[in-house]
Amino acid sequence: MKELHIASCIAYVEPAQTASVVRAIRDTRMAEVPRQDERGHLVVLIERSTSREVMDVIDAIRALDGVLGVNLAYQHAEPESELLEEQQ
Repeated sequence: MKELHIASCIAYVEPAQTASVVRAIRDTRMAEVPRQDERGHLVVLIERSTSREVMDVIDAIRALDGVLGVNLAYQHAEPESELLEEQQ
């Protein structure tokens, strides 16, 4: 059974590097960044097939220049079939 893992994180970024970090996350399609502020706080949304893939994305974001830290705030997994049923 295929699952969809949805996670939200808070990333802390050097304020002067915020735009370049957001651009790197979006350009590589690692995740969505629906919110950010002038202090370098980002809300990051990740969707992947496994929890390991979610952690790989978090590690990749941590490795970006200017990122000070990334904290997992929430993670949820559901069978993809249930999500498809809800959309119909």
